[in-house]
Amino acid sequence: MSSAEVVTPDQLLKELEAQGRMPIMRIGQALVSLGMVTEEQLEAALAQQQLDRSVPLGETLVRMGVVSRSQLQLALVRKMGYPLVNLQLFPPAAEALRKISHGVARRLQVMPLMIHEGRLVLALDDPASRHAAIDEVEFIGQMKVVPVIGQCRDLDDVLQKAYEKIGAQAEGRPAAADPMSIDFDLAGTSELLETLEKEVRAPADEDAPIEQSDNSLVRMINSMIQEAHREGVSDIHIESYPGREKTRIRFRRDGRLYTYLELPPSYRNAIVARVKIMCDLDISEKRKPQDGKINFAKFSPQHRIELRVATIPTTSGLEDVVMRILASAKPIALDALGLSGRNLARLTEAIERPYGMVLCVGPTGSGKTTTLHSALMHINTPERKIWTAEDPIEITQAGLRQVQINPRIDWTFAKALRAFVRADPDVIMVGEIRDDETAKMAIEASLTGHLVLSTLHTNSAPETVTRLLDMGMDPFNFADSLLAVLAQRLVRRLCTHCISSRPLTPEEIDELVSDYLNAYAVKASPSDREGVVASWERRHARDGRLMSFSSAGCKQCKDTGFRGRVGIHELMLMSKGLRRLVQGGARAEEIQQAALREGMRTLRQDGIAKVLSGQTTIDEVRATSNV
Repeated sequence: MSSAEVVTPDQLLKELEAQGRMPIMRIGQALVSLGMVTEEQLEAALAQQQLDRSVPLGETLVRMGVVSRSQLQLALVRKMGYPLVNLQLFPPAAEALRKISHGVARRLQVMPLMIHEGRLVLALDDPASRHAAIDEVEFIGQMKVVPVIGQCRDLDDVLQKAYEKIGAQAEGRPAAADPMSIDFDLAGTSELLETLEKEVRAPADEDAPIEQSDNSLVRMINSMIQEAHREGVSDIHIESYPGREKTRIRFRRDGRLYTYLELPPSYRNAIVARVKIMCDLDISEKRKPQDGKINFAKFSPQHRIELRVATIPTTSGLEDVVMRILASAKPIALDALGLSGRNLARLTEAIERPYGMVLCVGPTGSGKTTTLHSALMHINTPERKIWTAEDPIEITQAGLRQVQINPRIDWTFAKALRAFVRADPDVIMVGEIRDDETAKMAIEASLTGHLVLSTLHTNSAPETVTRLLDMGMDPFNFADSLLAVLAQRLVRRLCTHCISSRPLTPEEIDELVSDYLNAYAVKASPSDREGVVASWERRHARDGRLMSFSSAGCKQCKDTGFRGRVGIHELMLMSKGLRRLVQGGARAEEIQQAALREGMRTLRQDGIAKVLSGQTTIDEVRATSNV
């Protein structure tokens, strides 16, 4: 790479092409290889940087007096390949200058040079250390930046002359008109919304770029993520609407969506662009969906939060963003999942078997992955080798060998399973059975001496069996390999701070009994009904009476009456009789009736037990489970 100064666009393009062919090198390595820094000095600087992560390594070395800024620049040019541009001679393109205002360029001390392949080529003094400035230009210009090194005697003078040539204001936008130079104290949503409402610009200017400063929309987004995590929110939805309609942000908590705040329409592009920058997505691509991940600790070191991000193109050339806050890094103990005592004992027995297959089924967001990780935690001992294939890895455990699936490079669940079988496993967890190849591999692995855990999107335990047979599984191999199927749903839990109870009326008890017995194909006799009520009274009665529970709503539950969620479960353990039915290709209804005779309880029945124990309401159970 030549260190000669670049003065023309053609020279710059050649230098950028040459930089792309250079091996990637860190600034510390570059300085050591040029003899400007010793290994000891580098180690000392790295130790110093640990104390303040916000200061880049190059800047830390300059502050320590180990290297000068000119030496740092020389290392960037010679060893890292950054083109060196003479800004006093280089002719900047008008389209590049228009991407950011003169005021922003002066404040950040950067110079837009040209647009190449949909990216803005930007000159600044130290590209390796100026990540915040680069992020801000990407946010304002809504396109990716290619940084280069700019040299001149007086950058302010160069910028003034360049912007005057394109007819821009000499000093850029007046400070008072900068809609983002607001100090958000972020005390609450209402204060933030009030501040933003005051700054709504005229309709004719609604799509103009919004500048970003330290006290800007960036802080609002950071605060929003922190608040969502603090409140136990699972998803953040950013919804853009055309014209003068406000941009709406909604939170999903305990399975229900509610509006968090509404922003002026002038902020719709800016908020989407900022989220894209946070997860390194293409800002200029608005026609296709994109997905990525935010490691929030990069933006707020004290908050170790990960978010999975999906952008979806919508009408009128707009985009929506959905951010899933990934589950906490630690799994939940198996006995804290809300399983009934009988289901817990039977599931524990199944996962402690040396080989076979255990499936956890239910719709998206029903807690299947959490349950499987709880099961793995129970059997995770030094004597066992456990491999997991997941997409994405949401929960981590010491002792597990966890693998991230990547379909883009053809690294699928089936291929991971095939690799695991050759890697001496005791237990294999497959995030999801999505196709017949994965299902066949899972059955084969469970028949060859391994315990296999996986998930499937089916409605009930008996339906899971018929679904896999419909996918072409061999009935005899499948029946031999399957140990248990756990179907589950999540229902909202009654708030314990405002819960109250009253005795159930005979009519209400009768209705619950009918609901409970509806799963059986035969009509229930009066003795059957009496037996059900007697069993409920033994387990749930207070002073000899069954109770109805409700929560009026309070500050703790934000007046909803619910706080958190609890699982309802349907556990089907395989027996000789059920295996014969599977081998004979029986229908789901026949399998369900046989399993009920052997002691299985349906989702609805388990839910009614949780209603009687004061954990949830019958309406919640009915909304999430079939009879």
